[in-house]
Amino acid sequence: MRTGPGDCPRRAAGLDLGAVPLLDAIRALASFQPPPRLPDCDFDLLGHVLEAHGLAPMASYQLENTRLGASAPESLRERLLTSYQGVVNDNVLRLVSLRGALKVVPDVPAILLEAAAYVDWLYPHMAFRPVLGVRLAVRAADGARFAKGVEGLLSVARTEHHGRTAVFTDGRIELVLQEGLWQGAAEDGLLYERRTPYPAFGPSAARPSAEEALLATVADQALLGLYAPLVTFVDLRELLSLPDLDLDYLRRRADALGLARALYGASRLVGRFFPEVEARAAAARPALGLAERVAVDRVVETADDPARLSHLRGGEAAARLVVAPPAP
Repeated sequence: MRTGPGDCPRRAAGLDLGAVPLLDAIRALASFQPPPRLPDCDFDLLGHVLEAHGLAPMASYQLENTRLGASAPESLRERLLTSYQGVVNDNVLRLVSLRGALKVVPDVPAILLEAAAYVDWLYPHMAFRPVLGVRLAVRAADGARFAKGVEGLLSVARTEHHGRTAVFTDGRIELVLQEGLWQGAAEDGLLYERRTPYPAFGPSAARPSAEEALLATVADQALLGLYAPLVTFVDLRELLSLPDLDLDYLRRRADALGLARALYGASRLVGRFFPEVEARAAAARPALGLAERVAVDRVVETADDPARLSHLRGGEAAARLVVAPPAP
């Protein structure tokens, strides 16, 4: 287990005392309307945590384009600027490649997932959300048509989860096809029925409804035992802030998918990381039995320190047993 900043005695709220100034700085840099001054903290640790959690490019933009930059050391600005420039270039490459792939299969309904869907939908600037991987949901019956259509442009690198996931590559990027809300999940009719057209990527391209998108993100976090990058909690923050989010449907759907514990835990964490959405997160939180709630709360207590970048051996596996979605 890592020792150092963030490993001091814990207080009742769950966060390490040493993590509080750090989290205040992260909140400032991850806000779309940042305060005028960056809270003081260990700036070397801050840079490390921002890079590890996918927040470095967003933070760099804020430091270079808002009043926050005046209160930040030059070394931090220079460090983060490299991440910003790299993410801009990588995002352009991945999204252009995705558009090119979907252009040659215009009759295959495809739903953009995770960062590919969020970067233009939830974020005000393309560099705010790294597109580390390109993922699409495609019905099982359409998988072969997609593979045939992209021949010469993409090739199948491998299949996973008994064929429910296929990974394509052009030698530079990977494009992952899956059938359901998360990799390995069975085809999900409501994901396709409730999709929203996304014509910028092609006539048959779509993004998930807000509720399906939120549950897809929660499922991905749960597969990591909720030890997920903070940028995914920014995703949740923005999805919870959407005015048309149907919280009743969200809770019912989570229960039907076996994601109630994952949604409970993720909603607790996003409320801790970003208190401005705690009321909304609490409203989205499903009711659990006492034993379930205690088990998930223990996972939350081990996942709420942004400076803790490693965990006890086996801790993530144990957390997955509590919160991960059931195998199909």
